[in-house]
Amino acid sequence: MDFYFDLNLVQPQKIILTPQLKEALEILKMNSQELTEYIQNEIEINPALDIYPDCPDTQKYVLPITLETKEYFERNDEIIDFINNNVADKSAVNMSLKDYLLMQLGTVKLSENEMEIAEYLIDNIDDNGYLTVTLLEAVSFLNFPISKIEKILKVLQSFKPSGVCARNLKECLIIQLKHMGIEDENMENIIKKHLNYLADNKILQVAKENGIRREQVIEIYKFIKTLEPKPGRKFYGGRQIKYIIPDAIVKKNNDYFEVYVNEDALPNININSYYKSILSEDINIEARKFIQSKIDRVNWLIKCIEKRKNTLLKVLLCVVDKQKEFFKKGKKYIKPLTMEEVAREISVHESTVIRAVSGKYIQCSWGIFDIKYLFPSRVSKS
Repeated sequence: MDFYFDLNLVQPQKIILTPQLKEALEILKMNSQELTEYIQNEIEINPALDIYPDCPDTQKYVLPITLETKEYFERNDEIIDFINNNVADKSAVNMSLKDYLLMQLGTVKLSENEMEIAEYLIDNIDDNGYLTVTLLEAVSFLNFPISKIEKILKVLQSFKPSGVCARNLKECLIIQLKHMGIEDENMENIIKKHLNYLADNKILQVAKENGIRREQVIEIYKFIKTLEPKPGRKFYGGRQIKYIIPDAIVKKNNDYFEVYVNEDALPNININSYYKSILSEDINIEARKFIQSKIDRVNWLIKCIEKRKNTLLKVLLCVVDKQKEFFKKGKKYIKPLTMEEVAREISVHESTVIRAVSGKYIQCSWGIFDIKYLFPSRVSKS
């Protein structure tokens, strides 16, 4: 039996991930909140890292919504009683306003389409309990008739806390009057037309324009002040609220879209001027090495954050171009799209696209979405 041995030298291709490269990839993967926390931790250990004093308002781009009536929908009275007795009147509520509304939503009978409308509206309620999208925006996004959306809105406006899902203060107060069974034409007229006069204490002018006595206006004013202008606020008192802060924003400008990274969500960082100045002084070698290492660390962090921004922007410009119809007309027009397809288009590895969009959100006319929402493998034809 013959044996044949063949010796071949093969040089495999292998990427060595240095600690710096690993950190750059981790920073690329972080969303705005995670990166902000990362920077805060870095400040604690690196005295050369400085934050500009004009810290951005991180709630700037937060979006929210909701609304409701009683007839037409069957409810489980036992569940409603449980909700009212155990949640609604407590000063310290242990659930979010959204969860509380969804809990009530589970007690009404709705079709699949009606439930979709209700959940969309609830997803767009702010912390004070007000709806933050217009009905026309809801129509554009959901592709349902405005009459259907108005009907579900009235249903949501019947929920507790009283006045929730209103579109403005006047509607909020009127809803509360209806829930209390108060039918007072003078009071409704004053709420609808003269709230500003009351705020300016123009009692006589309100009385004259409504043809009623001054004393009546004063009594009405006293009663209005007992109503709740922010029906949702007790759901976040004493608790820390976690906001979804979009990492990128898309805005329509005439016939094209503007896409930019939400840099306002991140602290502005730079090298501490004091540590810069120390290097020009006569200090020992060890101290100089230490300070220089800390400054180099800040420069590297700034470079990584800039690289993260540019990569995210590059990915999103491609995605927005591919999903133009979604951004123009709403979710019914979203197209199948894969991260592999985007990676090929912008000449990067698919893993780079995955890291760039991981856990991040984008804001557009229709709301705030997980960026992965824009990568559906297939689209429903219904």
